[in-house]
Amino acid sequence: MRSYIIDVLGKVLAGKLKKEEIESLIEVPPQQEMGDFAFPCFSLAKIEKKSPLVIAQDLVEKIRKNLSKEVSGVEVKSAYVNFFVDKKFLAEKVLKEATKKGYGTNKGDGEKLVVDYSCPNAGKPMHVGHIRSTIIGDSICKLAKANGDKPIGINYLGDIGLHIGKLIVAWELWLDKKKLKEDPTKELLRLYVEFCKNEKSEVKEGTEEDDFANNEWTLKAKEKLKLIEDGDKKSNQIWQEIQKASIEGFNRVYKKLDISFDEITGQSNFTDDGKKLVADGIKKGVFKTDETGAAYAGFGEQKKFVLRSNGTAFYMTQDLGAAVSRSKKYKFDKMIYVTDYRQNLHFEQLFVILDRLGYEFAKNCRHIGFGTVNFGSEIMATRAGKVVLLEEVIDKVTEKVKEQNKMRSSNVDPLAISVAALKYAILRIEPSKDVEFSWDKALQFEGNTGPYLLYSYARASSILRKVKNKKQKLEIFDLSKEESALLTKIQNFPDVVKKAYEQLAPNLIANYAFELAQMFNEFYHAHPVIGSKEEAFRLKLIEAFRNVLKTSLNLLGIKELEEM
Repeated sequence: MRSYIIDVLGKVLAGKLKKEEIESLIEVPPQQEMGDFAFPCFSLAKIEKKSPLVIAQDLVEKIRKNLSKEVSGVEVKSAYVNFFVDKKFLAEKVLKEATKKGYGTNKGDGEKLVVDYSCPNAGKPMHVGHIRSTIIGDSICKLAKANGDKPIGINYLGDIGLHIGKLIVAWELWLDKKKLKEDPTKELLRLYVEFCKNEKSEVKEGTEEDDFANNEWTLKAKEKLKLIEDGDKKSNQIWQEIQKASIEGFNRVYKKLDISFDEITGQSNFTDDGKKLVADGIKKGVFKTDETGAAYAGFGEQKKFVLRSNGTAFYMTQDLGAAVSRSKKYKFDKMIYVTDYRQNLHFEQLFVILDRLGYEFAKNCRHIGFGTVNFGSEIMATRAGKVVLLEEVIDKVTEKVKEQNKMRSSNVDPLAISVAALKYAILRIEPSKDVEFSWDKALQFEGNTGPYLLYSYARASSILRKVKNKKQKLEIFDLSKEESALLTKIQNFPDVVKKAYEQLAPNLIANYAFELAQMFNEFYHAHPVIGSKEEAFRLKLIEAFRNVLKTSLNLLGIKELEEM
């Protein structure tokens, strides 16, 4: 019906607004009584030199003259033209489409989209800070597919850098082989913390200040990093052991979260490429060198270093090499980086440097910076060892579900519930905002939670399993308020999927899914299904709801459950 409304408006606004402009302006009113679609007239005020209200009144008069049976009415609401779709017509059309596999997907341009996400550091455990990058990136890839594009998900591991040099020093001094075998993730964390105790640095880790610290211990770490890049056998062997131990831990987490990637690669693979770009950039005047020989890009009074004075690479060096390598390999149309908001400046500078080097794809790169995940008074500071491990969070939530299962005499998969609860609690929040996570709230079966959505899906599945006559003739009676609301919500799903992708905002899907489940439960509590004269229609409506909710959950990386 959206396309029909756009065509109607296109005829009366011919020569004033293009079809694409009309499509971008069409809205869905916040309340059902306000109509099914709304067109704001503010953008026409400058064109027609009239008030938006007068324009809306004129449009309604013109539209009413050629109104088809599909539209039951059109009204002026403030400066909006509101359309009311005939509910029986809507029911026939929506139920036919919404029960099909693939409903909600949109035809796109088939663009290639590189998504860089998750990206944990080798030698360090995955903490709760990684959960947002991991599941937001995964959801964006799923949204890209649903909108006809071709996503390429890349897990860009931080397998090189000053932290690796620190770990190699610690490995040689304090490694406990027995503990490494028992739990490599925790032993590597212990080694890193031990190094930091001796380093006694007040500088924040992972910053350029950390890189330029010159105390005895930091210099030892820089020496190890230089040995790696120079091909030293012993240092490289330890480095490989660190990576192997780390990847084992990462893979356990990814398996529990049901996350996969198209490519998993380390920053170290792009060190040489990055150095060549820096050397070329120095010749072109894009980069300058300071008195120590370190190379940097200038940003006013600020310097972004791209090569150390001893010839070793910074993160920026490898990021430059990786970006250019991906452009050659994938010939992507767009590239998105999903990381902590504190890296906003780094990526702004990366894109500017790529542009200065003459790479046109730089204008098609974007960074999504997300807020933190807060677990009450618990904090994350790897240097101090006070880190909330992501795997422990998943395991703790799973244990809580097991306790609930015992109380409810349920056999539902506790990991599936805990992962749904965790993903939904985080994805329902706009990426740029912080998440205040509560295990108890996230696991509730009522309210805005993952388990509530799973339970709603399972309830719909249960109703459909009880149907004896599966070949009933569909007859549409006058729709109740609850039926009409649910039907309208289902109709809007393709537009929500499109908008969520355009804005790279999985929270729009999460919020839609919750509102959809609410409407379904209101309908279910208000109307009998099995045995009612409207049984055939209501079963079809439930089938459509179930199909749309399943797709919504899957776009969030949540697997539906048939029974709970």
